[in-house]
Amino acid sequence: MPKCQCKTIRTLGDGRCLSRSVAHVVHVREGNPSPSESLQEELADRLRARVAKEFVKRKAETVEWFLEGDFEKDVGKMREHDTWGGEPELIMCSHVLL
Repeated sequence: MPKCQCKTIRTLGDGRCLSRSVAHVVHVREGNPSPSESLQEELADRLRARVAKEFVKRKAETVEWFLEGDFEKDVGKMREHDTWGGEPELIMCSHVLL
């Protein structure tokens, strides 16, 4: 079995860490060099915006089992760069990154 070419990359815990990590991996898998901190931030914010937009698009199929509060308020918080992401955001990432 081939050896894994994995390595650990630290990321800032600035509230956009989930988006930053996913965006970093996507950027590198597209054949680009590891992004600078400022590019990571830009890529993370773009991904976060796409994820929030996808939630709105899929509101009818996601609101009941993903979000436990007011939909508009929760999606609004997702758009803020200092709000942590979790399972719902990862699932929406899987839709926007296909």
